Amino acid sequence: MNIFCHKKTNSTWVFIIIFLTIIITPHANSFTFEKANEFFDKGKYPEAIQAYNDLSTNGLSSNLLFNLGNSHFKAGEFGKAMSNYQRALKLSPRHPDIIANLHFAHKQAQTEPIPITFRQKLTRKLSIQEWTIITSLSGSLFLVIIGIFILNPSYRKSIAWIKVLGFTTSILLLFSVMSVIDYFGDKRAYATQDGAVVRTGPVEQSPELFKVKDGMEFIVLGRSGEFINIQSSIGSAGWIHTNSVALTLP
Repeated sequence: MNIFCHKKTNSTWVFIIIFLTIIITPHANSFTFEKANEFFDKGKYPEAIQAYNDLSTNGLSSNLLFNLGNSHFKAGEFGKAMSNYQRALKLSPRHPDIIANLHFAHKQAQTEPIPITFRQKLTRKLSIQEWTIITSLSGSLFLVIIGIFILNPSYRKSIAWIKVLGFTTSILLLFSVMSVIDYFGDKRAYATQDGAVVRTGPVEQSPELFKVKDGMEFIVLGRSGEFINIQSSIGSAGWIHTNSVALTLP
């Protein structure tokens, strides 16, 4: 009898612990976010950056990345600010404040962004999540209409709807795939320090090609050890140490 009571007691404690974890965790995260905002408002930008980075281990959001970018910008770290603004735009591509701050950061750093393609402009009208939701809804309606046609073949209007929704779903699916490819394939990076050296090869002994300034934007071409192969907006390519760049990859 005591054995069963012991097992029941253990189960009760496990349930209580899980319940408290679910209740307390969001409040702890909220407290940390509020503390990070407090650091930012008081001008304690290094502390705010650390607090926002600690929060990022629990998951990323556009607001978190936006605030992190603002903290880096206020700390005079243009490259790191732009990197976080770009990451935030991947989650909220139409957010006006993120777009404005990214442009302003480029202006302050006196650097030029790398132009995006027409395809990227189209796919970035919506986030991956939004493309997925719209495609799923269209696909679901498509399956419903097919079901209606199977159950009632005499319903001629369903044939027209099948064609329309089939075509629409195919187009949306194509854009969803392109959005995923763009999300993970747009390998941008930003220089995080003035005077960082770009070399001809991925070793410290390689000859110097040119030096970069904080906030300069690149496209990542590859990686070898502690060096990243980059290409600038004017087409200059070379190798730069990983400590001198901030990536925008998820």
